[in-house]
Amino acid sequence: MTFRTLKLAIAAGSLAAASLAAALPAAAQAPAVPKPEAVEVVTLPGVGSATVLTYKVRFVSADPATRRVVLETPAGKRWAVIAPPLVGDLTAFRNGQSLLIRKLPGVVTAIAKPAKNEPAEVLNEVVVNDGLPGLPEGFGLREVTIVAPVVGTDPAAGTVSFPGPDGYLRTLKAANGKVLSDLQTLQQGVNAKFTYVEGLAINAVQ
Repeated sequence: MTFRTLKLAIAAGSLAAASLAAALPAAAQAPAVPKPEAVEVVTLPGVGSATVLTYKVRFVSADPATRRVVLETPAGKRWAVIAPPLVGDLTAFRNGQSLLIRKLPGVVTAIAKPAKNEPAEVLNEVVVNDGLPGLPEGFGLREVTIVAPVVGTDPAAGTVSFPGPDGYLRTLKAANGKVLSDLQTLQQGVNAKFTYVEGLAINAVQ
């Protein structure tokens, strides 16, 4: 497995955790994501169980600089995703082309207490260039470690919510029992250090 470490200069400054959570835009708090065509649970070695969502969409547009891809469902609903490096050259897609999107919304693999006065920011991002055992071929994956405010937890569902590096609220499931136990100690509005894995695959279909 090959890793490429990206030290990002994305930072939220020294905003207080509660202020940062309150400042999230409404669109970020409730991103419009369509209903998937299929749902599959896979087991990732060293991570735990994770859910892969499959969508059938049309390609609308892409920004090669930011790798933001706009898609449209058969019902005409549009949404945007960030294409990982494994997707390749975005200019190869054409308007109206049918695509199969497989998305790993993300699983939290670790929760820790940040250092004193550590600001909310992305601490590290690792891109997995050759996939991960347990996932379908062609997935672009990344592991992110971020200090962010806790927006909410649901111990019964085993999930925790916090803003990601793109500003969108993520509600992710605990990957294992240790993370599930740790999330139950979290307090809303207080910063925590999260490590999570998420992925995406975009493939053209006939």
